[in-house]
Amino acid sequence: MTTITSTFTEDEKTSINQLKECLPDIIKDSGVPENYTLWGVPLYKNSTDERLDVILVKFLRARNNDASLAKEMLTKSLKWRLEFRADTILTESFPQDLFCKVGFIHKHDKKNRPVTYNLYGGLNNEEVFGNLDRFLRWRVQLMEKGIQLLDFKNVEQMIQVHDYNLVTFASYDKTAKTASKSVTQIMQDNYPEFLAVKFFVNIPWWGDWVFKFISIFLSEQTKAKFVVVSANGVKDSMLEFIDEDNLPVAYGGKSIVPELENKGSTDQPPTE
Repeated sequence: MTTITSTFTEDEKTSINQLKECLPDIIKDSGVPENYTLWGVPLYKNSTDERLDVILVKFLRARNNDASLAKEMLTKSLKWRLEFRADTILTESFPQDLFCKVGFIHKHDKKNRPVTYNLYGGLNNEEVFGNLDRFLRWRVQLMEKGIQLLDFKNVEQMIQVHDYNLVTFASYDKTAKTASKSVTQIMQDNYPEFLAVKFFVNIPWWGDWVFKFISIFLSEQTKAKFVVVSANGVKDSMLEFIDEDNLPVAYGGKSIVPELENKGSTDQPPTE
């Protein structure tokens, strides 16, 4: 069976070893404890744990395999985790009745990668995004829950589905834009190379404008993983990745997901 580490290039293996040598300095400069573990994996310089190699290569790939830049990125990310209290975020509670309709994890794709669904339509923006800190902490928790489903041996990435059903031009207001920009920045800075594929479904007629805005804050590597699906191509496109039994009914599958039921159609372009 092919393991993740067996797919590393020789250059990546060399850079991983270089980055490992930097781990004591990274730990010291970031301010985290000496015995710190990242996603359950100890950051030991002399570790032979392949999971550590898989985590380190994520930061390397996000910085074009430059060990010095990856060191800087990892150091900043650990500082952020300390300041944001990301390592205890799984113990926090958020209003389930509010956020269950904003995002959730549901089953997995054909490669056993967890699938996260993010819903943008039919929301009360002030309730969801008005308290920006609460929203960001909930969104980071959702990401951390997904990472809990990865073993960093056979599975080290996830699928995301962004559903714009019921999103109107008016609903993408300043509050929503600020939240979107903030989440994008956090994910790009602190969760590199966790995304395998990101589906954009039920895009409204004015969606191109939103993509141009969001794309400003994304790397080319991230944008290359985007799959924009037309309304009549959702089922076929998603079935390429997700088995029918695991795909929600709303997208043409057989799996019932209450949060996706009874959704209407998306906003349509104005007529003269």
